[in-house]
Amino acid sequence: MLVGPLEGVAVVVPAYNRAHFTRDEEVSFRHLEHVLGRYDKFLAVPRSLEIERPGYQIQRFDDGYFGSAIANGKLMLSPAFYESFRKYRYILIYQLDALVFSDQLLEWCATDVDYIGAPWVQCADSPWVGTPRVGNGGLSLRKVSSFLRVLSSEQYWIHPDVYWQRVVSGTPWYLRGVYLPRKWFKYIKRFNGVKRQVAQWHLRPDGTKNEDHFWSDEAVRYDDQFKVASFDMGLRFAFEVVPRHCFELNNRRLPFGCHAWPRYDRAFWEPYLLKS
Repeated sequence: MLVGPLEGVAVVVPAYNRAHFTRDEEVSFRHLEHVLGRYDKFLAVPRSLEIERPGYQIQRFDDGYFGSAIANGKLMLSPAFYESFRKYRYILIYQLDALVFSDQLLEWCATDVDYIGAPWVQCADSPWVGTPRVGNGGLSLRKVSSFLRVLSSEQYWIHPDVYWQRVVSGTPWYLRGVYLPRKWFKYIKRFNGVKRQVAQWHLRPDGTKNEDHFWSDEAVRYDDQFKVASFDMGLRFAFEVVPRHCFELNNRRLPFGCHAWPRYDRAFWEPYLLKS
């Protein structure tokens, strides 16, 4: 049960290594402050950055977590990040290319899912999508305790016996001995666990190196109770690519919010933008 809007959920805005914001970023701030102004709000910023913004608490992290998408992804996979917000049940990640349209935040917290964001949809802007699913992390609701549980898991990424069966099935018998040491390495969590996987996540060569792919597809390996929202629920939560198509899929209703509004069909969003 939620303990109240100020204690149960906070909005976290991952900022940059600069103290000034673009016009579009100010539009995103305007929506956040108008729609979700009653909630605790944080700017996540580098330790070395001098910055203040009325209505926001400042939460500082090492400078190395800022300056690029890869650096930001490492922050979103860091236990220290979620430990900083442990007193909240949920945090809403609100990147500065997001918008919110109505205060449904407590209703979304009441769904009790661990992770929800805009669904990935098969289209020209996201040709890598195989199975449409949740989803993007730029505007995403995350249950803090569940994220910490995943990041401290003692589960293997792949069980050594399963790994060995895969090796055996595809390797001639006379070469299996060459691979046997790898099986024993798989018993060492340092080489086959969540800490190693998140440390190397940004090196993935298959187009899934953003941190949200870990939470959408891999977190359940470490906690089989980790609940990612369904595609339909994600569609009601937020749009990202092809917003006109998503609008039709969502029965011509706006979602709670959206991500990457200046990038994907800005003209669709223009009528909904709050004016200064």
